[in-house]
Amino acid sequence: MEIETTTCLSLEHYQLIQSLSEQYDMSICSFLSALIGFAAEIDLVPPATFKCLTYRNRGTTWKRLHLMLFADEYEFFMDICKVWKMSLAKVIEFCLNNILNEFLRFLDSKIAEEDYYTDSYRYRNYCFEFCREDNIQTGKFYWGIHPKIIQKTKSQTP
Repeated sequence: MEIETTTCLSLEHYQLIQSLSEQYDMSICSFLSALIGFAAEIDLVPPATFKCLTYRNRGTTWKRLHLMLFADEYEFFMDICKVWKMSLAKVIEFCLNNILNEFLRFLDSKIAEEDYYTDSYRYRNYCFEFCREDNIQTGKFYWGIHPKIIQKTKSQTP
């Protein structure tokens, strides 16, 4: 199932993403998913608590970007926004300004491998659970493979 959302980027960032997605033979959605997933994995932004969401600075020409995301990608993007306290547009801007070069080096290293396929780097392995602990509703989300799955596969390995 796909979920649609819209964001606005600076014209400069939009053109950069468009160019890079063509260069790496990825859709814009795939490129952004891989970029934001990479940023979450390297743990660049510490979680912010009890703060308002922040937005990009005004004063530039914007381009509207319509995204068609898989349901797990959409939930992951929304969690990134909640944890980093940034709008989706600001998350994208932050990633482009702060980790793009490192991300492109990562992609280039994967291209050197024979079994390279760009859509393999879309964000995945997101899961969440809700439960009650001591009569308190809690929720956990995992930006990666759930620890119980990892334990289960380790115990089954000879």
